Amino acid sequence: MRWRVEALLSEGSAPQALLHQVKNHDMGALVARQWQGFTQRVLHKPEQARKALLCQSVAHFSERLRLNSQQDEVSLDVTRVSEAAQHLYSSSGYGIWFAPEGFDYELTLFRRQGDRLVEPQVVRVSAQAPVLVEGDAQVVDVCSPQSREHLVFSLNVPVPGSDIEVFDRRTLSRIAWFAADVQVSRFLMLLDALQVLEDSNLQQIADELLYHPHPAVRWQAFQVLVRLSPEQSEHYRERLMATADPGLSRLVSNFFVERRHGA
Repeated sequence: MRWRVEALLSEGSAPQALLHQVKNHDMGALVARQWQGFTQRVLHKPEQARKALLCQSVAHFSERLRLNSQQDEVSLDVTRVSEAAQHLYSSSGYGIWFAPEGFDYELTLFRRQGDRLVEPQVVRVSAQAPVLVEGDAQVVDVCSPQSREHLVFSLNVPVPGSDIEVFDRRTLSRIAWFAADVQVSRFLMLLDALQVLEDSNLQQIADELLYHPHPAVRWQAFQVLVRLSPEQSEHYRERLMATADPGLSRLVSNFFVERRHGA
């Protein structure tokens, strides 16, 4: 089965089955074996292939390293926690946060409620007490209050094609998406690039993308249009609200509230 990490998932990928496996497995030995395999894959590749492997294995928004093969449907991740990040990120599917012997640490778990995070709860992860996190219901903050630099470990079983949602640490509100769809990501990058270049076609393109099927593209196009033509903000708001997306409606309402307060 492509989703297994060694024999750890031999009983299946159900969350409770995986949690049971982690509780009764030598996770320190597992991490050591996977690290050895990772270093061997890196060292035995030519320079360009080595760079590509490292880019695939390191998360661009955190100091997180994936140790096992990209072909596995479950990832074994090690993250270095040094300071609180500006944003919090959702994950799809579910994950098991664990600690090899001697690597205990704390996490803060938030419950997802619409476009906001609520009810923060600090939990301690140890070799005897791994933590199951359901991605559609919770978001993890790996940097707990007063924590020092340390490592955290997780096994993650994502849902293919799911987006990553971004939350502001201060307001705990959703502010953006990382779209799993490559075409969506290209549109977002296009809008960013055209803004940097101050391209004369930016407004026309953003106007067309206001009706894109993906809410992340519609939201970014809306922000571009309001910045370029603030006098037509109400017009763009009405067009975006006409798509009847509850998440976007909340974002737009918060956008105008913050705008009034900042005026």
